[in-house]
Amino acid sequence: MKTLEFYTVCLNPCLDVNCFVDSVKFDDIIRIRQKLVTAGGKGFNVARFLHKYKQKVIPLGLIAGYNGIRLKNLLLSCGIKNIDLLELSGETRESYNFFFRMAVS
Repeated sequence: MKTLEFYTVCLNPCLDVNCFVDSVKFDDIIRIRQKLVTAGGKGFNVARFLHKYKQKVIPLGLIAGYNGIRLKNLLLSCGIKNIDLLELSGETRESYNFFFRMAVS
């Protein structure tokens, strides 16, 4: 049986920074309880999904600056080894998401 090889393309990558907080109040400091950083962008998300299910995947994409190096290392740390990235000048973007618990009465 022939093994399939997938290529994913991510032209707009980012570091997804998920911040978990207990509460959000107007005009107050948001205290982050937990932070989780992952390699983001649709192509990289698909690559991680395929890799998780034991498919051979080669992510292709653009990275820049310190965030780009961190993104590449995050992909490598999930076990994806064949990564083809073009390094550009500038900085890879970050996307911040805040999750908080709502009081249920």
